[in-house]
Amino acid sequence: MNTLYKIAVVLIMLFFRLAANGQTEAVAKLDTTDITIGDQIKLHLSFSGPKDIEIAWPQITDTIVSDVEVIDRTGIDTIPGDNNNLYTQNLTITSFDSGYYAIPPFRFNYRVKGDTVLHFAETSPLLLGVHTVEVDTTKAFKDIKMPIAAPYTFREALPWILLGLGIILIAYLIFYYLKKKKQDEPVFKARKPKLPPHQIAFDALENLRFKKLWQNGKVKEYHTELTDILRTYISEKFGVHALEMTTEEIVESLEPTPVNEQALAKIKETFVLADLVKFAKAQPLPVENDLSLNNAIDFVKETMHITLGPVQIPENEKKPEESDKDKTVEEVDSSKENNEVEQK
Repeated sequence: MNTLYKIAVVLIMLFFRLAANGQTEAVAKLDTTDITIGDQIKLHLSFSGPKDIEIAWPQITDTIVSDVEVIDRTGIDTIPGDNNNLYTQNLTITSFDSGYYAIPPFRFNYRVKGDTVLHFAETSPLLLGVHTVEVDTTKAFKDIKMPIAAPYTFREALPWILLGLGIILIAYLIFYYLKKKKQDEPVFKARKPKLPPHQIAFDALENLRFKKLWQNGKVKEYHTELTDILRTYISEKFGVHALEMTTEEIVESLEPTPVNEQALAKIKETFVLADLVKFAKAQPLPVENDLSLNNAIDFVKETMHITLGPVQIPENEKKPEESDKDKTVEEVDSSKENNEVEQK
């Protein structure tokens, strides 16, 4: 009885194995079986089997057989069907030696779920013929063609461009150095320090004297340039906007400073005479023209040693918006109310 039971189990297992083998198929196929040395062709691998089996794909290295190399390969694609799945992979192969090469079968191992037995399916062997290039010996030999020149890119030219610019720069520096040395000049000139306001004013007044403007009938130009020199000096020295002020505003802005009354009187006399020349077309005497220049020089001499920060502009000279900025909101509102009452 036991013997019959064992025989029945073996037969059942054999049946399932045959049934499983009948449902699987492994195929290997070449695009062509004859190629020329160096040609690349596709080797197509496929395996078809039930959906519930586990497959172990054959391990293929970079060389299938001697002198047949694998250049590239795709991934394993799965194409589902109604009952079976189709698994495919494409290999790109080539050979650089002539002859005939037998490609052995590829073995696919698989296991059916619920069965501990390992099954396999193999592809059919393939034959690949690799041929050399046919040479017609009856024809004359031809010269070997030289390699085709690749286009010259900017990236390749960039180092040479930079080298050329560097050589030009070095040549210019050498030329500049030799030129300065020949002229007995320093290669690098030190930056001149900024002159103090009184020195600039003295130089400008002395230059004005040498121009002899009023001696040549240019009285208005003379007084205009003279007052411009003084306005610039006062702006730089005392920090007031003398270039935009009238004569009275300039004198009032200097009253809070340590400038003595005699210097203020001289500067006022110079500005008043200039205003008469520019706006009233007055014609001063020669001595008055010289006196204006001397008064300006005396004013600069008497104030050149005064040191102080920017002068505070008097309240009556501030613009309305500047005066309001110094007040609080309450003070501004109070002043507006007082103005309204006075108007009523």
